[in-house]
Amino acid sequence: MWAGLGGGLRPYDPLADASQPVGALVFGPNISRRLGRVLGINILPPGRAMCTYRCAYCPLAHAVELVDPRAARASASWPTPERVASALAQVLEELAPSSTLDALVLIGNGEPTLHPRLPEVLEALRKAGEARAPGAKLVVFTNSSLLAERRVLQALALADQVVVKLDAVEEELRQAINRPHPSLAKLPRVLEALLTLRRALSKLGGRLVVSITLLELPNGLTNARENHLRQLGAFLSLLSPEQVHLEMPLLPPGSLAQAPPRHEVARAALRLAEELGDERVFVLAGTSLPVSARLLRKAGVPLPPPSEGRRRLPEAALLLLEGAGGRTRLRILEALAAKRMNCHQVAKATGISWWTAQKHLQRLLEAGLVRTVPLGRRTYYAITPAGLTALEA
Repeated sequence: MWAGLGGGLRPYDPLADASQPVGALVFGPNISRRLGRVLGINILPPGRAMCTYRCAYCPLAHAVELVDPRAARASASWPTPERVASALAQVLEELAPSSTLDALVLIGNGEPTLHPRLPEVLEALRKAGEARAPGAKLVVFTNSSLLAERRVLQALALADQVVVKLDAVEEELRQAINRPHPSLAKLPRVLEALLTLRRALSKLGGRLVVSITLLELPNGLTNARENHLRQLGAFLSLLSPEQVHLEMPLLPPGSLAQAPPRHEVARAALRLAEELGDERVFVLAGTSLPVSARLLRKAGVPLPPPSEGRRRLPEAALLLLEGAGGRTRLRILEALAAKRMNCHQVAKATGISWWTAQKHLQRLLEAGLVRTVPLGRRTYYAITPAGLTALEA
C-alpha cells in the first residue's frame, strides 16, 4: 500500500492508529463501509489537523485545531491543486496493474472544504481520476459547516457524491454535539445551504448522502429522542437525499458521551424511514456494512422498550462474549441483527467455516442470545432481545 507525500511515494502502514492524523496527501487503498475500495485524499496543510467543528465523538478531537475559516485560509500553507493531483496520479500509476478502485475520497485530517482553492482542487482531482482510474467516483466528506459559501457549493457540485454531516436540526444540540467555532453560520443557514447543494447536485447527476451520528451526552441531551427525530425526518423529507446513514460512534478514550443502545438506533432508523422510505435509511454499526431499514423491518428485529435495553445480562452470557471466541460470536450477533440466517449464511457473512459457525451458534443458543426458526427442512437463526442487549453491552 502506498501514500503520496510531497513529490514521491512512501509505504503506507495499514495498521496505523486511526485516531492519529495521516501524514500524506494520498493514503490507502482502504476498505470503506459505504464505498468499497477507496483511496483517501488529505488536502489540509501538511502536518496539521484543522476543522470548524470539534465533535464530541471525533477520534481526532485530541489533535484537531478548532479554526476560524478565514484565519485558517490566510495563515496556513495549503497544498496546491497541482501538487494534490500529482500525488494522486503517482499513486494511481503505481497501483494500476493490480488495483481497481471504487472511489477517490476527500477526507483526511479535518474539514476539506476549508481549502481556499477547493474548486480547482476538485477539478484537478477529477481529471487525474478520469485519466488513471476512470471507474472511481469522486467523493467528498464534509461537516456541512461551510456550505453557505459560494465557492464550496461550486466545488461540491463537481463531485459524484457528497457525504454531508447533519447530527442535529436544533441549535442547542448542534452546539453540544458538534461544538462549532463561534464564527460559523447558524444552523438555519446551514440547512438552507444543504437544500441549495441538493439542487446543484441533482442538476449534474451527483448523489447526496446524509450522515448522522447518534449520541447520548452526559447532560442528558441526545439527538435520538423522539421529538428531534420528528424534526429531523421532516427536514430530510424536504431535502430528499439518496441515502441517510445513522452511525454509532467509536468514541475516543475518556469520552463522557455514549452511543445509544443498538435497539434505539434501529428504532431511529425505522422512524426516519417513515418519512424517506425503507430503501434510503441505513444503520452503520461497528465494521458491518450498512443495514437498510427494509432489512430491519423484514427481519422482524425485536425492538424492546427503553426500560428493557439496559437490563443486566447473566454473568454467563457476558463471559461467553468476552472469552475465547467472543469476538466471533459478537460478529455473528451483528449479522443476525440484520436478518435471519441459516448456518451456511452465518459462516459466509462472518468469514468462518460452517463447522466453526455451528459451534458458536450452539453456544449462543444455550445462552439465550439467539433462537432457532424452522423453515421447511432448514433451520434459521434469529437474534433475541437478550442478544440485542448483549450487543449494546
